[in-house]
Formats: sequence, structure tokens, C-alpha cells
Amino acid sequence: MTLSALYRIRSRGEDPYFHLAYEEALLRQVSRLSLAGRPVAALFLWQNARTVVIGRNQNAWRECRTGLLEREGGRLARRCTGGGAVFHDLGNLNVSFLVPRRLYDVERQAGVLLDAVRSLGIPAERSGRNDLLADGRKFSGNAFGFHGEGALHHGTVLVAADTDAMSRYLQPPPGKLEGKGV
Repeated sequence: MTLSALYRIRSRGEDPYFHLAYEEALLRQVSRLSLAGRPVAALFLWQNARTVVIGRNQNAWRECRTGLLEREGGRLARRCTGGGAVFHDLGNLNVSFLVPRRLYDVERQAGVLLDAVRSLGIPAERSGRNDLLADGRKFSGNAFGFHGEGALHHGTVLVAADTDAMSRYLQPPPGKLEGKGV
């Protein structure tokens, strides 16, 4: 089945609570939308100012130095999908693919990100289910979720993130960062 339309939505704001709520609202609606009887999909691009986003089942105090994040003006937010804690800032691009479940294809969606990075002359590859790598180092983590007949694939793309801040706020289990080659 082919799409009748792909909507590209780009937020110019920096509010993680708005972005995550908007993304979830799109997820709840995407399977209901159609043009001429054919489904539509959305590509949502957004950025958050200094934020740690945790998965739906994570313990914030085990994954993040919440007090330090708050003292330095950052925010903590929870997303509707699983996966690990991630750091967002204005050097990080967030990408959300929202499609009807029957059109959900992780390979195709990851391919869009890989093609974009490769078009810049950066050799990139997919590793496992969730990660995209350049020179063996992770630059994008991805998570997935469903609601009714809607599907969500979202991820981060590190462009020029403040890795010092990322290291200060995140406290992953020992060995996770080294194992992922971030």
C-alpha cells in the first residue's frame, strides 16, 4: 500500500513537554487519517533545550543526575516508548516517523536517516535494532511504539551535542557507554 501524503512537521520551539505530547497525539491520530482512501504519514523534526528524556519504564534517579540537571536549568521528561535515557540539547536533532501500523518498516525508516547522513559524505551503518553508527561510534539511538493502529519510530541524531553536559547528567549502568562506543 502506498501513501497518499507524507507531512513534514518542524517545530521551532524547544519545549520537551510540548514535543513529547505532540508526538504522542500524532501517534494516536495517524492511523485515522487518509486522503482519497490512502493512508498518510508524518515526519516530525524537533529539538529540545537541555533535557534528559527517559523511557516509559525507567527509573529517573538511576539513569540521571536529576538534582544537577535541575540546578543547571535542565528538564527531565518521560516518553511513551521504551529504551534508555537520552540527552537532548540544541545540538541534537529529534526525528519521529509516524505511520499506520501496516506501513511500519524499521529498515525503511532507519534507511531515511542513514541516507541523509551518507549524503553528507559520512559513512554510516545500522547496528542492532536501535543504533546508528559512524566510524563505529553511536550517533543515533532509536525507540519504537504503537498505539492502536498507529506506529512510532523516533530517534535522536547527535550533530553537535554538548557531550560534557551529556556526561554530567546521564549515569548509565557501568560499561554501557563504552559498550556502545558513544
